[in-house]
Amino acid sequence: MKFLIADDHFTVRIGLEMLIKDIPVAANSYDHAASGDELLSKLAASHYNVLITDMQMPGPSGLSLLDKIFELQPSIRVLVLSVNPEEVFAAKCLQLGACGFISKAASDEELKHAVCEVMAGRKYMSGRMLQYMMSKESQQHRFASLSVRELDIVTLLVKGYGVLEVANALGINTSTASTFKGRIFRKLGITSLVELEQLSKRFQLPHDDPAGS
Repeated sequence: MKFLIADDHFTVRIGLEMLIKDIPVAANSYDHAASGDELLSKLAASHYNVLITDMQMPGPSGLSLLDKIFELQPSIRVLVLSVNPEEVFAAKCLQLGACGFISKAASDEELKHAVCEVMAGRKYMSGRMLQYMMSKESQQHRFASLSVRELDIVTLLVKGYGVLEVANALGINTSTASTFKGRIFRKLGITSLVELEQLSKRFQLPHDDPAGS
C-alpha cells in the first residue's frame, strides 16, 4: 500500500510516517509533499492508495483542494489532518469525498485508529464529532450554512487577504470574489471584516497565513 503524506511542516510529515509504520500491515511505500502544488504534482505523476493531508499549505489549499485531488485520482482514500475546527470542516470534507477528518490535536492512538479505518475503506469521524452532529448545538453553528467555496473565502479573508488576493488564490475574478464576500456577510449577519474576524475567532477558525506557517 502506497501512502502520500502532505503537510508544510517537515516534522509533522516525519512524525506521521513513523506513527503509520507502527501499524501492522500498513504502508510499504511512503512519499511526502510540502505544498499544495507539490501534492498535486505527485498525484499527477504516480498512483497512491492513501493520502493524509493538511488543508492549509502554501499553494492550492482549503476545501477546494479536495476537488483537485479527486480529479487526479478519484479512488484515492483521503484522511484530512487539520487544525481547522471539526464542527465546521469535517462534514464538508466527507461530503467532498474524503474518507475521514481528524484534528492535529488528536492522540497518537486516535490517529492510528483513523488511519486503519481509512486503509480499510471505511469512513472516520471522531467520537466527539459524532456526538456534536447529533446535538442541537450543531444546528446553531454560524459557519455551518456556508458552502465549500464560501468557507475557503472566509479562511482567506480572516488571514488578511483582500478581494483581489482572494480572487488570485482561488482562480476566480474579482467581481465573483466580491459577490461571494457579500453573500457570506449576509449569511453570517455581519457587515464588516472586523465582525468576521471576531466571529471566526469565536468559532476557532485558523487565522495564520499558510504561506508563513
